Amino acid sequence: MFKKKIIKNKQLFFLLILYTISHILFYTNNFYINFLNPLFWLIFLIIFYHNYLKLPRKKENNITLIISIIFFTIYFVSGFILGFNKNISNYSLINIFINGWKVILPIWGIEIIRYLLLKDNKNSSSFRALITIIIILSEINFKALFLSHNIIFFHYLISIIIPIIAQNILFTYLSININYLSPLLIKIFTKIPNIILPIIPSSNWFMEGSFIIIKVLIIYYLFKYFIFKKKTINHFTNLNKVLYSLTIITSILLVLFMLGLFPYQPIAILSNSMNPTFNKGDVVIYKKEENIEPGDIIVFQYQNQNIVHRVVSINEYYITKGDANNNVDHLKVEKENIKGVYKFHLKYLGYPSIWLNELFTKEN
Repeated sequence: MFKKKIIKNKQLFFLLILYTISHILFYTNNFYINFLNPLFWLIFLIIFYHNYLKLPRKKENNITLIISIIFFTIYFVSGFILGFNKNISNYSLINIFINGWKVILPIWGIEIIRYLLLKDNKNSSSFRALITIIIILSEINFKALFLSHNIIFFHYLISIIIPIIAQNILFTYLSININYLSPLLIKIFTKIPNIILPIIPSSNWFMEGSFIIIKVLIIYYLFKYFIFKKKTINHFTNLNKVLYSLTIITSILLVLFMLGLFPYQPIAILSNSMNPTFNKGDVVIYKKEENIEPGDIIVFQYQNQNIVHRVVSINEYYITKGDANNNVDHLKVEKENIKGVYKFHLKYLGYPSIWLNELFTKEN
């Protein structure tokens, strides 16, 4: 029995080494990232997950889920203070599936390998350190690291490398003391915004790195000094209360956002006059700005109607035109009529507003 476990561990160890080397060499190769890497982990999960891993459900996993949701909520709520940017991913169901395929499978496989390698070697600190270092190396983009300018390298160090190191130390700690599900949940909720959200909070490299490091420290001390000291039930209840409070706060902020009480405001597009820039049914996010130049897309009010068109020239008034229209608008748009300048748009999210508008129009 002992020899069989050692052989399996050796196989997994060399598999991890092979993966790390290939990842370092092909980190920026799109075919590797989008196809080979997730396929490798899919095959691995088929072989090992069902046949080898039958983990008992632990209350610590439930607590990890709640903590992950709380930090996800805090991250999203920060956008109401810092502003939002459009997610650079092409937001569609197909792309959500593709992004999930290439992101979730690798982190799932890595955490299972970490757990399997460490569970029979909990008392070997050198082995724990070695596994953690190898996994850290598998997550760093060395090509970007070596080709970066000094200032960019410093940004990469603070926002990427140090957070990767801190997170993997935490994940090793949780994997040893609980199982692979806890670090997996934290990782998934860290990646979810870039996979499923059409907009993400605007932040700089320092804030991104700081947020991850603070999150790691909070989770570590929460588990070490509270949950692992058999105070789980009371603190689990308290975490539930925090989660409910954050859910209510988020819902209120979303309503206030839709009412236009933040710098970034939404508006549903009711026509195709700006096709192909955006279409009927999209939601445009705009912001109040003083300096408006020809070429800017503005949101302005005319006879109690909101219009989103492009500025083509400026004289005594702002002359506008829809990208899909042949002629300029015969409207005298004054500065006080302008509500804001277009920043980005979200596809299809405006259809509920259109349906409600059409319903009330028919009734009237």
